[in-house]
Amino acid sequence: MKNLFLCFCTLLLCGCVTEQAMQAHLSDTGKPALHAVQSERLKAVMRELNDLMFERMLNEVQIDRQRRYRIEEIVEVAEKLLNTLQYIPNALQDLSLLEQEQQIFLKLSEKLKQQVILLKLEAEKNHVDTLPTSVNRIVETCNACHHIFRKYKQ
Repeated sequence: MKNLFLCFCTLLLCGCVTEQAMQAHLSDTGKPALHAVQSERLKAVMRELNDLMFERMLNEVQIDRQRRYRIEEIVEVAEKLLNTLQYIPNALQDLSLLEQEQQIFLKLSEKLKQQVILLKLEAEKNHVDTLPTSVNRIVETCNACHHIFRKYKQ
């Protein structure tokens, strides 16, 4: 996810917004995710998001022309991410977490799911101004989970 999806949303809005908001970035904890069971599927979705983000800078006319197409892509990626997220709780059986840690893991997973659903709905309704905020929230939730379950768990 990194900041690529954020950049994509920023590019979409660059013709309409004069100032850019601060963007969250995925932190690199350097340790493998505990939900590595689904890592290949998650990596594929993340690569797709990265591909969307590294498009060349578009001018205002091009943005208007491609906005509908890009919104459809955001919806498709959100759907793929939702499909992948449904498998994250299944990773609990392979993890050595205490009951309280399992509850935190599941709550963060559910929070992420709700945030991706909101992103998808906002994109479907063409609410392009809210997309960067939604993406920032998603990134913050990912970072929180990674911080708790990657950095301090061995």
